Amino acid sequence: MLSLLTFPTGFGLFSMSPFCIKSALMLELSGQPWQRSDMLDPTEMPHRKLPVLETPDGQIADSDGIRDWLEGQGADFDTGLDASFRAHARAWVRLAEYHLGLHLLQMRWNDDTVWPEVRDQIFQPVPEPMRDEISAPVRREIQAGLHWQGLARFSKADRMHRLEQDLKPIAALASERPFLMGGSITSADLSVAPFLISMLHTSEASAVSKRLRGDKVLCAYLSRVFETVPLP
Repeated sequence: MLSLLTFPTGFGLFSMSPFCIKSALMLELSGQPWQRSDMLDPTEMPHRKLPVLETPDGQIADSDGIRDWLEGQGADFDTGLDASFRAHARAWVRLAEYHLGLHLLQMRWNDDTVWPEVRDQIFQPVPEPMRDEISAPVRREIQAGLHWQGLARFSKADRMHRLEQDLKPIAALASERPFLMGGSITSADLSVAPFLISMLHTSEASAVSKRLRGDKVLCAYLSRVFETVPLP
């Protein structure tokens, strides 16, 4: 049986990591038997990251690597799509993971209003008196990365404007069809939905979470995805 090495549950979700949620969705759709194996410290893993899939071929790192391996076993996460729509699906994957992902990092690690909740979720196994000391250097490293990338340099209003430019086209598609590429779940949904639901559930105090909670179209879309592919 395959074993998905994943960050634990958090924020009421299968995993604290949207990449781990994505990998679990792919495993469910692949039809392969699998189980979860939770861990908090991935420093011994390839690339020092999760998810990692334990397979008969060895460890497969990263959600993209997991997708490639599962497709090599016969899975097709873009069934029914022609080359043009497969290209569009790939673009949605990259938008989710490289832009929505940055906004998720920003709201979790760089918003002082939200940070106490995030700290207590992610560092829950650390005794409370030590959480600030243990979490502070991790937070500083992520904040430095967000500043280097540039998102953290914008005002809150500018960041929300940029996020809105992503959410509106997602909602436009979700209002016309069950899933982003049409009537069936594809790779686009397997990336977009985990990031949106992670934003939605991170903190009621977050402006991003409030924005998503007020969007009936996107909330209905997320319900369709996770009702169609329920996770254990």
